[in-house]
Amino acid sequence: MKSVHLWLAVFLAVPAVARSAQPTDPAEGTVTLPTGIEMRYVEWGDPDGELVLFVHGYTDTHLSFRPTIESLLARRPNVRALAVDLRGHGGSSLPRAEECAPAPERCFTVELMAEDVLAFMDALALDRAHVVGHSWGSMVAQRVALAAPGRVQSLVLIGSAARLEGNPVIQDFVLGQVIEETWRPALEAKGHDWPGGAYGLTPVDADAGVEAWLVANWVTEVSADPEYLEELAARTARVPLGTWLGGARAVLEFDNVGDLSELSVPTLILWATQDGVTAENDQIVLRSALDEAARACRLSYVWKSYGREPLPAPGAPLTDLGHNFHWGAAEAVAADISAWYEDGAPTADHHFADPAEPRRIVTAPGEAILLPGPSCS
Repeated sequence: MKSVHLWLAVFLAVPAVARSAQPTDPAEGTVTLPTGIEMRYVEWGDPDGELVLFVHGYTDTHLSFRPTIESLLARRPNVRALAVDLRGHGGSSLPRAEECAPAPERCFTVELMAEDVLAFMDALALDRAHVVGHSWGSMVAQRVALAAPGRVQSLVLIGSAARLEGNPVIQDFVLGQVIEETWRPALEAKGHDWPGGAYGLTPVDADAGVEAWLVANWVTEVSADPEYLEELAARTARVPLGTWLGGARAVLEFDNVGDLSELSVPTLILWATQDGVTAENDQIVLRSALDEAARACRLSYVWKSYGREPLPAPGAPLTDLGHNFHWGAAEAVAADISAWYEDGAPTADHHFADPAEPRRIVTAPGEAILLPGPSCS
């Protein structure tokens, strides 16, 4: 299988965890949502601080944001950071198999995920929060802000898009080559019906060596710590196949282009030049969708680019920051989030991977590529 950067985010009951005596120590909890989902979350920082809610991407968990949150807290110790595991991810439960196994895409729509986020906020009595989303989680964040703008103080969208219909990475690679052409026949050969009989199984059931494959092809980012990537891959390998299949099918139906003209929440968009999932054309569509809202005086937004090298030829290894750049450039992302909260704009610094040593992030002060939205008219 050819290499690809994975892409892609959350959640009424009583929290099942007591707060840590040390405000910077992470504490885990679980809430039961009205949908019946048991939602796992992790909390860092000051329990009385400025609230930031992090929403991860497809087949990720709250771990996707751990380096970013730790870097943000080093800059802003007064922050209260909450990161969730979406339904069917990490420590959160799958939707009921009786309802979802025959056609799992019905239970993994972006709209349902957004309902989970708002229910999670209700459960913890969170009136208003900054929301940070990566990839699929950024699309969930968009729907949260559209459904309840009064509860979202601002948005940070990382590796985002306004529409994913026909996305080749999802449609051809994830859904086609990986799920349908590799894992499905392996499981059918073991006597499992598809898709219902595989709903609660995991990639490990299809391929005992899948963790190594994930590190090589899926949970990848050239600037990230290899040990951290292995930790992420171990979690990803155990995300149920109902989530993999349902999420991939559902997100191909995602189209927010028309609705984003009604968005009324200040928005920061961060993107990297070697993002092959939400690629350059997706950024043009996203900014165009937000331009109408900006001209109508509903919001202001800023788009910022990381990296400097374009995508290499198909199949060639990436050499600069890609779709998961918050894994490898967490300090830079945290600096931009912090500046956004403080000044309403990211830093003016440009960040990219050192060509000679890709795990080293180079910062060029004052050289960032920043594209603000059009003026209000």
